[in-house]
Formats: sequence, structure tokens, C-alpha cells
Amino acid sequence: MKLRLCRSRNGTHRSWAVMLVLTVTVASGVGRAVVAQAERPLMFYRICNIVPGQDDAAVALAREMVELVNTRYPDAKMATSQGRWMTGSQTMAHPVNQILFTEEHRNVEVQQDFTEALLVDDDFQALQRKTRGLIDVGSCVDTQFRASP
Repeated sequence: MKLRLCRSRNGTHRSWAVMLVLTVTVASGVGRAVVAQAERPLMFYRICNIVPGQDDAAVALAREMVELVNTRYPDAKMATSQGRWMTGSQTMAHPVNQILFTEEHRNVEVQQDFTEALLVDDDFQALQRKTRGLIDVGSCVDTQFRASP
């Protein structure tokens, strides 16, 4: 079916095809229920370089941090893994091992509440202090995004 725009006698442009499409579009939307989509979880990633020669100690400390967080704040769904990711602190010429911390939160407000709770959690802060000499905190790169459906 070919559609074309026709000029009417009074000089205005009309198209029966456009009107047909509008009519069908409006008519097909009548009676449909609007379904709200559930908000996808907010993901937070922090990738940091491990100080050379400190892989085992850094991984052990990261596991301690994850265990503490998942015991006290299970909704954060924290995890950790070791590997190499291309960040601003990683180069192909001189790669270093890195540690990835991940969290999953229902929304930004929950993530902010979680962060505030960690700032006043003495046990977590003690673990954070142990990262000196194991993890290069100046190399850390943070990323936030919505999880894929």
C-alpha cells in the first residue's frame, strides 16, 4: 500500500493515511490497562588496584568485609571478586591485579542509607583502615547503573 500526501483545493495538506493511522492508534489504546514496571535494582561497582604482592591479603580482607556487610546489611547483596578490568588506573603495558566490590540496592535512597550506615559502623571502619598497604584506594573507580531486565 502506497501512502502519499495530497493537496486539497484550499491549499492545505491532508492525508487520509495519517488520519487513519491516528484513528487506529487512538482506538487501539482504549481499554488497555497501564502496567507499572518494577524499578530495576541499582548496581554499585568499585574497582581498585591491589598493591603488587598483596593479592592474597587483599582478597582475604575483601572477603572479611563482604561477610560483615552481608551479615549486618543483607539487603546490600555485597560481593567481591579479583581480576583485571580496564579502568583509568589500569594499562595494557603494566597491568595490575584488581579487586571488584559490588552492591545491589533497591534504589538510590537505600544505597545512600547503606553508605551512611557503613560510615558509623566501627567494625567496618576498622576493616577499611586495614586496606592501607593492600589496596591502592587512589586507584578506585566507582560506577553506578541500573541492572538489566
